[in-house]
Amino acid sequence: MNSAFSVDHIAAAIIVGILPLLFIPVLPSMVLWGCLAGTAILLAIAKYYHAKLIALILLSFLWGSYCAERLYQQIDHYSDKKLTVSGQVISSGIGSEQFPKIVFRVLEVDDRKLSFLERIDIPLYFNTSTRDISNQMAAGQTWRLNVLFRVVHSQLNQGGYDKQRRAIANHQLFIGYVKKAELLDSSVDIRQKLIRRVYSATTHLKSQGILLALAFGERGLMTAEHRKLFLQTGTAHLMAISGLHISLAALVGWTTARMIQFTFPVRYIGLNFPQVISWGTAALYVWLSGANPPALRAFMALTIWMILRWRGTNWTAWQVWLRIIAMLLLFDPMMILSDSLWLSCGAVAGLIFWFQWVPLPAYMHKRRWIIIQWAYLQLAMMILLVPMQVIIFHGLSWTALLSNLIAVPLVSFITVPAILFGLILSGFSSLSSILWWGADQSLLFVLSLLNKFQDGWVMLTYHIIAISFLGWFVVIYWRMSLWQSTRFIPWILLAVIFFPAWNQSSILWRVDMLDIGHGLAIVIRRGDQAILYDTGNRWQGSSAALREIIPFLRWHGLTLEGIIISHDDLDHIGGVEDILIAYPNVWLRSPTTAKGLSCLQGDSWQWQGLTFSVLWPIKSKKRAYNADSCVIRVDDGQHSILLTGDLERAQELALVRTLGSELTSDILQTPHHGSNTSSTATFLQAVRPDVALTSVARFNRWRLPSEKVKKRYDDAEIKWISTAKSGQVSAMFYKDYYEILGFREQLMPRWYHQWFGSL
Repeated sequence: MNSAFSVDHIAAAIIVGILPLLFIPVLPSMVLWGCLAGTAILLAIAKYYHAKLIALILLSFLWGSYCAERLYQQIDHYSDKKLTVSGQVISSGIGSEQFPKIVFRVLEVDDRKLSFLERIDIPLYFNTSTRDISNQMAAGQTWRLNVLFRVVHSQLNQGGYDKQRRAIANHQLFIGYVKKAELLDSSVDIRQKLIRRVYSATTHLKSQGILLALAFGERGLMTAEHRKLFLQTGTAHLMAISGLHISLAALVGWTTARMIQFTFPVRYIGLNFPQVISWGTAALYVWLSGANPPALRAFMALTIWMILRWRGTNWTAWQVWLRIIAMLLLFDPMMILSDSLWLSCGAVAGLIFWFQWVPLPAYMHKRRWIIIQWAYLQLAMMILLVPMQVIIFHGLSWTALLSNLIAVPLVSFITVPAILFGLILSGFSSLSSILWWGADQSLLFVLSLLNKFQDGWVMLTYHIIAISFLGWFVVIYWRMSLWQSTRFIPWILLAVIFFPAWNQSSILWRVDMLDIGHGLAIVIRRGDQAILYDTGNRWQGSSAALREIIPFLRWHGLTLEGIIISHDDLDHIGGVEDILIAYPNVWLRSPTTAKGLSCLQGDSWQWQGLTFSVLWPIKSKKRAYNADSCVIRVDDGQHSILLTGDLERAQELALVRTLGSELTSDILQTPHHGSNTSSTATFLQAVRPDVALTSVARFNRWRLPSEKVKKRYDDAEIKWISTAKSGQVSAMFYKDYYEILGFREQLMPRWYHQWFGSL
């Protein structure tokens, strides 16, 4: 067996060994770790080649699990502790003037210097008394801080964004809440000085936020409208410093070096000088961009590729792809959790696959066919990256082909080079100003074109995941001439692909309490129809509806028919406007006068075979408070759930007096998030639930739920489940029974979804 083939096997074994970190529910225990290590050693000393490969797979898995375990140990050591730390500011602080984003690199903890592997990067948050300090911080400065370490905790819902996975992939596990700060060294680094210079030079430019994002990786000034535009036109990859931009920087360096070589004597003209300058330009750009993980990964891959070219190593495209991925994962196994890594690897794999399996005719390889070649490349990206788009972004832009055909050349060959030369010539203010103006004009032109394609964005459901691989299947089916082997193969494969779309579940109906932090949002659904009880909180620029509720509804392909508002507190009604914009034809019920249909005691209606009975309040109010919460019992004739909003003690007792046993339900939504104002023993005795579902944020300022209230539920032998601990909580109702599933425990149990830090 030749050595090249063996190297490919080794690379594949490393990837296969680290791949389980994507889906294993828990990391191996010390006993299991030792058993696997012993097995790997025995297989490694065996004579058989395949045994050695299995040993390498096991060793790769053990290496990945060891790296993950180190993160666990770091979390356990620092989480929820107030510590005195010293270190350097590594971000520029560009962003909102009120809330600039500051990232701090911890070099010492309680006067103990950390090793290189122990260093921690944390974003800093400031309270009212320390907020002014954030405006004084700049990259390169050294500070001593008194910081409360909070572990990153993600709201976890099906169809939502997984912040916890991203934090682990990027080794940014903590958020630091600054209590005190002392400046030790006020000198700032060159990058900060350059950012300030460019910031001042571009203040008058309309696309300043995008320019700074492309130049330095600082996205704090990018508007929400621009972010949405790039996402919905399939061009978001252009606005994040990644492999494309770093390759362009290397190309600019190469081109500049070749131009300089025209002044050299012939004997000094060679490839080494352009290669060194090219690599140096890429390295400089990565440093300027803040050396974020995606940029570092791309730079590592570029470095490996350039070394291969320099040495004249003849590897195939697939060999380069496979071996670079293996080296990256061996360097940092946590990269396997990175969406950007999967996007980059998927894009490169798609291009290699497309041009090998569906090549253009030979005569189209000439320069005069360059437009056709470019369109063909974009067609490949549109077809073969559909699975990644669906899985990661939960949507697809059918105008992405046209958007990228126009935007990629303009940004790649006009905007980015203008930015790079603007940075290089920043010492010459007049010349650099012209370059920044040119970059701004090119971006404004791109934005004007992209605005015409924004309506092409389509939100997709999880049913589409298998179907999204259809492009790959068609190419393979055609090139391998599978129809000639048997006519049944395509139909069998298509049946497998489409199975999730028509597979029927035995679930009769279900209730999903979404993890939205502090607030309440419950989805009651049967089939593809849904009713929403409360709409969560809202804050400046966004809401729980936009972040969690609407993505959940669309990911499941649900048609929202109605909204029930329990009362008018912001954490319950905050998302209603966004919901009504997304679903304008829904009906609305609330206990508030002149706000939709009534939700008063005695109201009752049937929906999808379920009975909705309103138990409280007695009369409507102009403004409904906690005491006026719309209490609803949902019943299918066998099982029931009681939804209580923020009902308080007096109203609970009034319900017990007037309704008594009619309150009995299998599941209770814990009143007022587990506050001391609610959940009286008398009320719990009347309802007699098996399970209490509590919507609460982990780090809320009211310290909910109350420990006394939790003990009250424990004493009543009522199972307590909270969104803070479990993420999304789903009650599945079947014909003869029901079950409760938590996101962390059952719906998507992953080692990186665990409850990190103290209880």
